[in-house]
Amino acid sequence: MIRHLALPWLLLAALAPAAVAQTVTPQSSSGLHLTFSTERTGPTRVLIFGEVSNSTNAPCQRVVLLAEGLDESGRVVSRARGWVSGSIPSRGKSSFELRLLASGSERRYRVQIEAFEFLETGN
Repeated sequence: MIRHLALPWLLLAALAPAAVAQTVTPQSSSGLHLTFSTERTGPTRVLIFGEVSNSTNAPCQRVVLLAEGLDESGRVVSRARGWVSGSIPSRGKSSFELRLLASGSERRYRVQIEAFEFLETGN
């Protein structure tokens, strides 16, 4: 009787996929280029318009942007996050718009790509 109970477990173990070690290599944003301009729309509101260009052979999606307002000494005094809507095609570009609640002491702004994902093309 013990043999009959062990048989289903042996079959399951034999049919289960073998555990495979996976290596994840961080992706570089070197193929993504960002340009932007700012427009103050009131005492506490700044609109940041721009586009992200993709110079790689793979489409890119889930692009998260970080915008920061810097004071005279370069200290961060305001911050906003946003994303590029949809995906950026290979060798293409997509625009974005971020809204930043300004502190009033910003002298300049910086925008950087915080996260992204290149899609595998299957080639």
